[in-house]
Amino acid sequence: MANLRVRPALSEDRERILAISAKIWEGEDYIPQVLEQWLSEGGLFVAELAGKVVGFAKNTELSPGEIWLEGLRVDPEHQGKGVAKTLARAQLEAALAKKPRSVRLATVEENLAGLHIAQELGFRKIARFSYLEADAVGPKSLPSVKKPEPREAWDFLQRSTSFAEARGLVGLGWRFRTLTFDFLVELCHEGNVFAPGYEPSALLIIVPDPYTPEDILVLAFLDGEEPALEKLVHLAHGLAAKRGNRILSAMVADPWLYTFLFRQGFQGVPELGAVVVLEYG
Repeated sequence: MANLRVRPALSEDRERILAISAKIWEGEDYIPQVLEQWLSEGGLFVAELAGKVVGFAKNTELSPGEIWLEGLRVDPEHQGKGVAKTLARAQLEAALAKKPRSVRLATVEENLAGLHIAQELGFRKIARFSYLEADAVGPKSLPSVKKPEPREAWDFLQRSTSFAEARGLVGLGWRFRTLTFDFLVELCHEGNVFAPGYEPSALLIIVPDPYTPEDILVLAFLDGEEPALEKLVHLAHGLAAKRGNRILSAMVADPWLYTFLFRQGFQGVPELGAVVVLEYG
């Protein structure tokens, strides 16, 4: 479209971005909670149609060379005009200009229009996840657990079916990042990795949700023997309550783990369906 252009977002675009976001997900969009950070760190783009902001999208570098495309939004009044495709192409071109190791995005499997655009641009599906959540219920006491050394945790991950099913990715809310050994070291040093004892029979990694850290604690990784997993889920509830989080969430690729969490009181969100991660090239 001749009168459609994409440019970096400016602080004066704030009101239009929030106005568009208010029309998404019946006003439950997370954008208002992250917009100030996105404006300050860069990588946020807006689409202007006849001089009016009608959409926006964000590029985030999760780790050096690992770029995540997120936050693609188009004003419902201007959908069907090619805005989403133009924004997505501009997102991708900006990402590729950095010569990254990977460029990825995620969407729900039922978003056929979004999947079509991504595949036209050269993305392919690499993993499929299910989203679950549960109300955090604080126990009277926390179970005794161990914080394993990075090498112990890494050895466990290499044997993990769930880790293989997830293609080595961990779901940080709606972002999916490669769990490298260096990233695992960082998580261990921050006190976010737990095991039920020595020679781990199960492993839990928790992180605050990147979009709603005060509300949601994310089970970024969970796998192992069932009795030990029950202990770690009990721990997660306690940690969430201690931190003031209302909700525990998880993105799981392993069908058995989905069933296990369902038995532990987690519920899927039917309107979301499956979540697919796509990678460029």
